[in-house]
Amino acid sequence: MKAAGAWLAAALAAVLLGATATAAASPPPLASAFCAPDRGALVDLRDEIAAARTLAEAQQLATPPVQLARSALARARWLAPGSTGLAEKEQQLREGERAIAAAATPDAVAGAFAAAVTGSPVLADIDVDPPNCSYSTLEIIAIVLGFILGIIPGIILLIILC
Repeated sequence: MKAAGAWLAAALAAVLLGATATAAASPPPLASAFCAPDRGALVDLRDEIAAARTLAEAQQLATPPVQLARSALARARWLAPGSTGLAEKEQQLREGERAIAAAATPDAVAGAFAAAVTGSPVLADIDVDPPNCSYSTLEIIAIVLGFILGIIPGIILLIILC
């Protein structure tokens, strides 16, 4: 846990000190460090949502990570109010929250969760290519905020901002 906290602090310091100017030239450290294992964490969460015994239980599993990811985007947008890219992704997550709330079965909740993250109801289709993900400074701030709020919200932001 200490290592994760130190890593987040270092990443945030790098962002705030402008060390991300070389982000386009090299693979983003956030994507490189988290891609493969974290896709598995999202798939595991999606499977857990689908296996929930009740609709309410499925919604309780799916809603908080999406809300926290959206909250991180909103906080990053507060730093740079004119960012249309972050606004679009925030809207995608907001629509995902509505779809999760409107779902009729745990499977539908799982599909809505996956669609909020990837635009597809199947998480197996996640394709994050770290060398080709070029995060802006503001996106990196949003991702770090997501990881501060929780692992899953940070992973969600890594995927939707790539």
